[in-house]
Amino acid sequence: MTFETLGERTAPAVLLIHGMLCTAEDCKPFGRYLADEYFVIMPTLDGHGDDGTDLLTAEDEAEKIYAYLAENDIDRLALLQGSSMGAEVALAVYDLLNANGVHVNRCFFDGGPFFDFDPVRRQMMYKVFSKLVKIFESGDPDEAVSKMKENRFFRFVAGSKAKQYEPLIKSMAKNKRSFSDKTVKNMVKICYGCKLPYFTEGEQRRMIFFHSKEEPAVKSRGRLVRAYRTAVYRGIDGYPHCGLQIQKPQAYAKLLKKAVKEGL
Repeated sequence: MTFETLGERTAPAVLLIHGMLCTAEDCKPFGRYLADEYFVIMPTLDGHGDDGTDLLTAEDEAEKIYAYLAENDIDRLALLQGSSMGAEVALAVYDLLNANGVHVNRCFFDGGPFFDFDPVRRQMMYKVFSKLVKIFESGDPDEAVSKMKENRFFRFVAGSKAKQYEPLIKSMAKNKRSFSDKTVKNMVKICYGCKLPYFTEGEQRRMIFFHSKEEPAVKSRGRLVRAYRTAVYRGIDGYPHCGLQIQKPQAYAKLLKKAVKEGL
């Protein structure tokens, strides 16, 4: 795991955790609009960068993020944000920080697929992801866009709004990248074998679950509501999975600032 930062270290800290197949670079379009008020911390998860690591578990990622915060004397976060699979990692981070007395003012979980599938369905998703990751092996952004549009799973997630993803796909594919089989298997476990940790009602009130009303991941909302009845649930129309941060990063950053200061 590697870390990048924006803003002044003396400012309140926010932590942004990217989604599957992305890197810290993909948090920068909206992260830079937070850096005027906050110290923005952006990890690149294991198995996603060029540091030779494999992705293991959300809990393992949380341990490494907690170690970074401790090494840098950060004992509170104004905001903990995670996108897609990164939202599930963020949930594990929140659990660990609470256990270690690190105060988190607000959590913002964007598009998290908080599912717990049976082993057969997880094996199906492993086959899907194994094909998906090969799109980024060429390092050609235009080729990646073309192949992604042909991918059945991507079309399922994006629906009629596939074009909105083109900037993100090109960013993800601008360097040749490969994902190990171990990383792919563990992506599936994190996304589709998600266990929901216990949080007190007070801890739940700091949690905002944000989904597009049109995305498949919103179907996990039912189990979230049953587990976290005092958390905040918000939705948005007109965008695909994590689409607001891709299409309107400045507006997305404004939404995050509002979440920190006022809640939603």
